[in-house]
Amino acid sequence: MRPSFLSFSLIFFLYFSFVTTIFAETPHEYVQKIHNEIIEVVKEKQNIFEEKPEEFLKSIEQSLEPLVDFKRISRNVMGIKYYKLASIAQRERFLKVFQSTLLSTYSKTLAEFKDEEIKILPKVEVSKRPDREKIYLEIVTKTKVYPAIYYMYLNDKGEWKLINIVINGVNLGLTFRNQFSSLMKKNENNIDKVIDTWISSL
Repeated sequence: MRPSFLSFSLIFFLYFSFVTTIFAETPHEYVQKIHNEIIEVVKEKQNIFEEKPEEFLKSIEQSLEPLVDFKRISRNVMGIKYYKLASIAQRERFLKVFQSTLLSTYSKTLAEFKDEEIKILPKVEVSKRPDREKIYLEIVTKTKVYPAIYYMYLNDKGEWKLINIVINGVNLGLTFRNQFSSLMKKNENNIDKVIDTWISSL
């Protein structure tokens, strides 16, 4: 996957982490309401990364962990076939590795966030399912505009959770799943070896 798409996706993840809360307004209303606030939060934390990167990462983790459904995302990345093949211990191990590597990359990307602008587009369609929602956005750089879509679902606790993002037509969930599948084939379905090499594959 090209670095630019990954970098943009990481920024979007943090933005979303601040706009999903229990029993709040609709996801779209929340994104619109506190969008400007999130930009300021990200900028304020940049200096922490320069001086204390571990502290910066911890602040990102605290925001993301309770709000992003890493368990569901990691399961989707493994795919049904390999998820069933994996033991419970392997599933939990991959979840931890997947989550930690993403958070580490997020922190580095967010530390470099400066002049990009995120535009939340007006809602144009009604979801056919009350527990599913899509939010359309645009990330504007000095040279290009990238469209994006948040895919969310409402869990049984009444919490909106992020489960996938599409950036400029690139489905990140599918990209990660294809990557996992490719590693499994290269390593003769050795899940432990795939987990060991996951960090270097990102």
